[in-house]
Amino acid sequence: MRKFASHRLYIPHLDLLLRNHTVEIGDTGQVVRYYPFEGETCFTEWLNGLIVLSCDSPEISFDSRHDSVASSTVLFVDENKNIRSVLSENSDNSLLTLNAYYVTMFNVSDMSFSKESRIIRLG
Repeated sequence: MRKFASHRLYIPHLDLLLRNHTVEIGDTGQVVRYYPFEGETCFTEWLNGLIVLSCDSPEISFDSRHDSVASSTVLFVDENKNIRSVLSENSDNSLLTLNAYYVTMFNVSDMSFSKESRIIRLG
């Protein structure tokens, strides 16, 4: 089991943005649970910025006006600096298995992606 904590945790299928949370990833590489970060715990890796829990590998878009269905989950920041997403046309919430993805170079104070942002699967 691996544990990661971050400033922000976003769950696209719930359109939920949480502050300071820990994510546990099991031996199969899938998310086992997530919970508020309440203090230092052993063997927890802190990642600055944003972790996304998604059933497919998300992509970043710099267009704040999304209304179409995509082939994979698309992440973007709207005009009000809120993280939003367009879910994959193949997403099936009834059999949801979540993976954790770390978004590098995400500016938490500005709530913005940068051109250097990359998405890395954790686990």
